[in-house]
Amino acid sequence: MARPGIMYVHVAAAAAQLVAQGKNPTIDSVREALGGTGSKSTIAPLLKRWKAAHQDTVAHAELGLPAELVLALKGVYETVQAQATLQVEQSEQTHREATAVLQEQLQQVFSERDALLNAQAQQSQALATAQARSQGLEETVQRQEITLVSLGSEKLGLEQRLVDRVAEIATLSQHLQQAQGQFEHYQASVAQQRADERQAAEQRQQHLEQELTELRQRLLAQQTHLGELHAQEQRWAQDHDRLQSTLHTSQESLILSRSAQEQLARQLAELKQIHQALEQRHVQDEQCLADTRTKLAVAERERRLLTDRFTQAESQLTALAREQQRLLQDNAVLNSQLVELRTLPPNPPLAS
Repeated sequence: MARPGIMYVHVAAAAAQLVAQGKNPTIDSVREALGGTGSKSTIAPLLKRWKAAHQDTVAHAELGLPAELVLALKGVYETVQAQATLQVEQSEQTHREATAVLQEQLQQVFSERDALLNAQAQQSQALATAQARSQGLEETVQRQEITLVSLGSEKLGLEQRLVDRVAEIATLSQHLQQAQGQFEHYQASVAQQRADERQAAEQRQQHLEQELTELRQRLLAQQTHLGELHAQEQRWAQDHDRLQSTLHTSQESLILSRSAQEQLARQLAELKQIHQALEQRHVQDEQCLADTRTKLAVAERERRLLTDRFTQAESQLTALAREQQRLLQDNAVLNSQLVELRTLPPNPPLAS
C-alpha cells in the first residue's frame, strides 16, 4: 500500500530533481526518489499532472540531454536565424535605397538632358535667325553698293557734262574775242559795216551773255545737285559703315552661339559619361546584391545543415532514450526475477 501523505508536491519535487540530474522522470524513478514509498497507481496521475504542466522540461529530460545544453543549442539556432534575417533585410534595404538614388539621379540626368536639348534648339533657332538677318544685311549692302556705283557713274557723267559746258564757254569766249578782233579790224575800214557788225556783235554778245548766264545758272544747279549727291554719298557711306558694324556684331553673335552650342555638346557628352558611370554603378550594386543573396543562400544552406544535424542528434538522443528505457525495463524484469528467485525455498539436497 502507498504511504499515507504522498501528495502532488512530493511527486513534483522528485520529478524536478530527476530532471535537474538529467534523468527522465518515470513512475519508477519518482518512486525511487521518494524512497521507494508510494504506489504506482498513486504516483501515476500525479506525475501525469506534473508532466502536463512542464512539457518542455519533460521533452528535454526525455532526450537525455541537460536542459542548459538544449537551451544553448536553441539560442544558437535562433541567433543564427535572426542574424541571417537581419542581414537579408539590411541588404534589401541597401539595395532599395541605392536603386532609389540611382533612379533619382537618372531622372535628374534626363531632365538636364531635356533642358540642354531645349537650349540647343533655341540656340539653333537664334542662329538661323541671325544667319537670315546677316544674309538680309548682305543683300542690302550689295544693293547699296550697286546704287553707289550707279551714283558714281552719274556723277562722272555730270562732271563730263560740266567739262563740256566749260569747254563750250571757253569756245564761245574765244569766238567773242575773235569777233571783237574782227570788229576792231573792220572798224577802221568801213564805218557802216562796223556799225552793222557792232550792232550784230552786240546782239550776238547779248545772246552769248544770256547763254553764258544760263550756263552759269545751270552750272550752279549742277554744282548744287553735285553737293546733294556728295551728301547722299556720305549718308550712304555712313549707312554702309553701320551695316558693316551690324554685320560684324551678327558675326560675333554667331560665333558666340556656336561656342555655346559646342559647350552644350560637351556638357551633353559629360552627362552621357555620368549616365554610363551610373549604369555601371547600378550593375555593380546588382552584382553586390547577387553576391549577398549567394552568401545568404550559403548561410541558409548551413543553417539547414545545422538543423539536419540537430534533428539527427535529436533522433539519436531519442533512440538512446528508448534504448535506456528498454534497458531499464529489462533491469526491472531481471530485478523482479531475482526477487522471485530469492523468495523461492532452497532445493533439498539430493540423495547420494
